[in-house]
Amino acid sequence: MNFKIRIAEEKDALACHDIYGAYVDGLNVTFTIENPSVEKYREKIVNTKKKYPFYVAQDESGKILGYCCGEPLRPHDAYKWNVEWTIVLAPDAPRRSGIATALYERFSATLRKQNFQYIYAVIVDTNEASLGFHKSLGFEEVGHFHNAGIKKGHWLGIVWMNKFIGTDGADAKEPVWFEDFNKA
Repeated sequence: MNFKIRIAEEKDALACHDIYGAYVDGLNVTFTIENPSVEKYREKIVNTKKKYPFYVAQDESGKILGYCCGEPLRPHDAYKWNVEWTIVLAPDAPRRSGIATALYERFSATLRKQNFQYIYAVIVDTNEASLGFHKSLGFEEVGHFHNAGIKKGHWLGIVWMNKFIGTDGADAKEPVWFEDFNKA
């Protein structure tokens, strides 16, 4: 399958909304109970790209097959070298076709150039496909929170995973925000 990875644009908000929304009703992908509006996705694309990458995978016809984006791990300044990422493929995107791996590779390469050190993933503990995917990329489990939330009357846990992508030592360079990096 032919596809390309590109920086998300505001016009991609509807596709991202629909892709994510397809998983909101399920139990093992997200803790989100109500899918945000298309406008909220548009705002998320604009605001995310100020600091972090937001990429989409698009097929030859222009259909968005999936997306990935970053956000702060925690609000405190000492965490600024870390990024929590989200990756979501459309339910009808071909599996095992390299889309998710290509999104990850582009995302992580950009983060390295921005001087980030770790990528974190927070995964519902029953989502075996995502856990396996992250392990295949070299992520390691760093925490398991049992019964972290209730969705549709069921307690669900989360697994925190991370992957080191930076340089050893405390001499890490300051992160360069995506809007500045992208101008270079």
